[in-house]
Amino acid sequence: MSLFDNLFGKKKGSKEIRACESALEKRPDDPVLLKKLGDLYLKADRNEDASDIYVRLGDTYSSRGFYPKAIALYKQAIKINPGWEKPHEKLAELYKVQGFSREAATQYVRLSEILERHGESDTAISYMQKAAELDPAHTSVNKKVQSFDVREKGMMDPLPKSAAQPDVRATDFYDLNNELGKEIEDLNIDSSSENLVDETGVESIFKAIEASAVDEGKDDPLFLYNMGLAYRETGLLDEAIESFNKVIASGEKLFDAYTMLGITYRERGMFKESLISLKEGACLEEASNNMKVGILYEIAQTYKAMGDNASALSIFRDIQKEHKDFKDVEVEIVRLAGGG
Repeated sequence: MSLFDNLFGKKKGSKEIRACESALEKRPDDPVLLKKLGDLYLKADRNEDASDIYVRLGDTYSSRGFYPKAIALYKQAIKINPGWEKPHEKLAELYKVQGFSREAATQYVRLSEILERHGESDTAISYMQKAAELDPAHTSVNKKVQSFDVREKGMMDPLPKSAAQPDVRATDFYDLNNELGKEIEDLNIDSSSENLVDETGVESIFKAIEASAVDEGKDDPLFLYNMGLAYRETGLLDEAIESFNKVIASGEKLFDAYTMLGITYRERGMFKESLISLKEGACLEEASNNMKVGILYEIAQTYKAMGDNASALSIFRDIQKEHKDFKDVEVEIVRLAGGG
């Protein structure tokens, strides 16, 4: 921190901050103290310090198995200090541990972009390789790999042939995360624009969605749904929840809205609401059998996230009986049954 910040930045709540810092020296892993200090730093416009504390608090919750809280805190750290690598890496690793490969790959891509801007090309490429290994069919990964021109440089092994096409067996079903990527990609957002406010391209995403609503208006269900996707993609979960609920109230695009609402509730740590939304989506007449398989998978992931491994395992086994090769069901079963 600069001398200016030391002289003026700490004036906001400086006494309370010092008291909290002193208490934290004695109890460095106290979640209540960490949360309070992070909030005080944020209120004092000390964003870098606040981000650091939120990451520490996220680590504390992660070590205790409270993964949804940890995820929310890492996202908060990213939101207030988007150019810092550490929370992206933490979030990616936590997603990876939980078996959310696409989400982990997305964070590795963003981490790679940050490192590239910092001139750390070798490290950036290594994280892009991690993303490619986790999700070789991810469109963003393929685009970024090409932008690095790594094949000519010989700095990364060529992507496997399967990278160009997803596993046909898996894509016979409704893959919600893949649909999210398609929705955002269909907006024709230029991720290379120099006018992005941060590495997620938040400003460009929202401008593209608003431009698409010129004819329909901002009460249009498709506009609201796309806004929900963008909010979720950028970590604004409460806003995403509000948008998806508005879509449902319109009576249109119900399966997509209920499903994405359920996933967003899960990421928000609101597991009861997540299950209600996902089950509502599964019961819709418009839902095909393949769509129902996809939503059952998400229901199992919610049970898993809330620590109800028995319910999650039961659903994964039901899916496997009819669709043996669906996504990573076999891996989930082995993991939850205690075999890995």
